Amino acid sequence: MSIDKTTFPSRLILCFIVLIGLIVLHVIPLPILEILVLYVLVARPYWFKELVEQIYAGKKPED
Repeated sequence: MSIDKTTFPSRLILCFIVLIGLIVLHVIPLPILEILVLYVLVARPYWFKELVEQIYAGKKPED
C-alpha cells in the first residue's frame, strides 16, 4: 500500500480546515468532537500517529 506523502504546509492546512469544520459542527448540539477524541484515545489509530509525526517532523528544534 503506497501512501501519498504531502508536504508539511499542505498537511498543516488540511488539519486546520478539519479542525475548523469540527468547531463549526460543535456549535450544533452533537458531540462529534468528543466522539472523535474518545475514538483516538481508545483505538489509537495508526493514521493519527502518522499525522502527529508529520506535523512535528517539519518543526526544527531551537538551539
